[in-house]
Amino acid sequence: MNQAKDQQPSTSQRPEDRSTEFVAVEGGAKESASAGTLLVAAYLVMWALLLGFLFIGWRRGQQLAARLESVEKALDRHDAAKGS
Repeated sequence: MNQAKDQQPSTSQRPEDRSTEFVAVEGGAKESASAGTLLVAAYLVMWALLLGFLFIGWRRGQQLAARLESVEKALDRHDAAKGS
């Protein structure tokens, strides 16, 4: 048991012994893109998604209008054949 007490870490664990100033890490991971570049990329992705969503909605609306027109023509033909 005494050996466990003797093998304490080299750094102190008391809060008052810890440094209170900022110390930059040296040799850390380098950032590959700046924050501005990432922000612009995020906005471009969001705009592309929004425009894609609107385009798909518009296309489905056009398909629905075409289908409705064909149904109306079929009903008109049916009414004309029935009325004759």
